[in-house]
Amino acid sequence: MRGGAIPLLAWALLLSVLYAINVVWTGKGLDAAMAGFAVAATIVTALALAVRRPREALRSGPPPPSEEPKAIPTASYGSVLLAVGVAATVFGLSFAHFVVYFGGGLILVSLGLIAREGYLQRRALRRWREERQP
Repeated sequence: MRGGAIPLLAWALLLSVLYAINVVWTGKGLDAAMAGFAVAATIVTALALAVRRPREALRSGPPPPSEEPKAIPTASYGSVLLAVGVAATVFGLSFAHFVVYFGGGLILVSLGLIAREGYLQRRALRRWREERQP
């Protein structure tokens, strides 16, 4: 997570400009309050990242090289099913209740698949570490 706070700070800057335009353009209290909350929430999130990992959060560039393998999935069926389940649930809220139940079932199955993928990745990493020990 190297440089994780930098995009948030850039987004906060953009939101600040839009907030200023919104205040000048409309002058409504509620619109200004919502835009101000968005700016504040983005800045607080960036500061939380910077406090949690001060060395990595504000430093750009690639992470330092490591010999340890990283799990980079090329196709995660669990994440695809999760997206379809959420979309079906939202669609079902407007049109039919049975689609909500179908989407809820897909979400449960996809969470199980994602948990299984994480377990298998940790197990493969553990095996790699055991093989490297003399």
